[in-house]
Amino acid sequence: MRILIFSMLFWICHNNAEAQKGKIEGKVTDASTGQPLTGVSVLLNNAKGTSTDINGNYIITTEGSKIVSLVFSYNGTTQQIEGIEITEGKTTVQDLAMQLKSHLVQEVVVKTTSTARKETAASLISFQKNTNTVASVISSEAIRRSPDRTSGEVLKRIPGASIQEGKFIIVRGLADRYNQAMINGILLTSTEPDRKTFSFDLIPASMIDNIIINKAFVPELPGEWAGGLIQVNTKDIPSKNFFNIQIGSGFNTQTVGKNFFTDKAGSLDWLGVDDGSRALPAAYITKSAFASLSREEKTNIGKQMKSNWMADQISGPLNFSLQLNGGFQKKIFNKTVGGNIGITYNRNNQRLDLLNRQNRISSRFTSVESSFHDQRYNQSTIAGAFASLAFLLNPKNKISLKSIINVNGSSVITQRSGIDVSRADSIL
Repeated sequence: MRILIFSMLFWICHNNAEAQKGKIEGKVTDASTGQPLTGVSVLLNNAKGTSTDINGNYIITTEGSKIVSLVFSYNGTTQQIEGIEITEGKTTVQDLAMQLKSHLVQEVVVKTTSTARKETAASLISFQKNTNTVASVISSEAIRRSPDRTSGEVLKRIPGASIQEGKFIIVRGLADRYNQAMINGILLTSTEPDRKTFSFDLIPASMIDNIIINKAFVPELPGEWAGGLIQVNTKDIPSKNFFNIQIGSGFNTQTVGKNFFTDKAGSLDWLGVDDGSRALPAAYITKSAFASLSREEKTNIGKQMKSNWMADQISGPLNFSLQLNGGFQKKIFNKTVGGNIGITYNRNNQRLDLLNRQNRISSRFTSVESSFHDQRYNQSTIAGAFASLAFLLNPKNKISLKSIINVNGSSVITQRSGIDVSRADSIL
């Protein structure tokens, strides 16, 4: 116990000591392509320095609060940014989109003042201007300045794109099934069982590095789309430890405070997963095999079916949403290790009034075969998680692992009343 208490005190004191230092960090990209630049020399006040890693990121720690300048050098191009304010115990972000020159006769030095976290957006705009295809982009800087919680909300801000039901994207008027989604260069499968689409509300906005929507084909990317190719790139190693939690609720006037019917809940219904309580009995067989059984055998199988044919009546609940995301960065054996994790959860309640009618049309007249009034009660659950882990071996090599999982489940109860003329009976 004493060792544990001593370790905790040491860790707290170490964090407090680190908090007294100022830190400046950022990302260096090619202004013409938007790609990160590896091995860029970064000097603080022409003295203390470092170089960018494989992702174009750099970090420099300094003592106290001060006004500093940074000098970036890469392949004969030097760019200097002055007037950067570093505050003790805080992290200052200074990104840069370098204007690289080719076939230089002599070194080029460009001097500017601090751009206050705008360079990443500028680099992606430069990428959009100079790319050999039609593309729309949005950077992490723009995402940080917005109140968006998910990638679906972020995509609404891209020209030519709109979001349906808060998660399905429409590009240039073409429905979601004509679009293709990728995350970190990997094609994403459909999240819906009955349609080709991806639910973009599963990826937290705080974990996104940038989003690119290609609207014209390029040889190096998949071509299984007609509207747009949505490329979502997530962060590998965060600049500092963070943890965010968002809890939300809402109500539907058609359900809240009114009678609402649900299925008899299983232990995992809140996750949108059946725990096996709705499974057919082990003795259940195919229809053709069942038809060949004797009446006694059929009755025995029927007795094994669960007798839970009635729905439960409750008062319409509130909708609920939860989003958790966090990240860490630390040194292990003098190597940088970091990761991100994001969890989303949404549970919505909906009631629909539907008219289900079938007519018979003959040469002389039209008659009603059946007419039903359906009240459909739907509880939908969306749960998803995204995680990444990266190990930076050296400035030019890294190992990363990314994984995503999602669950989309619905529990539907239909209360039907009406008449079926063809059967000469009514269903109440």
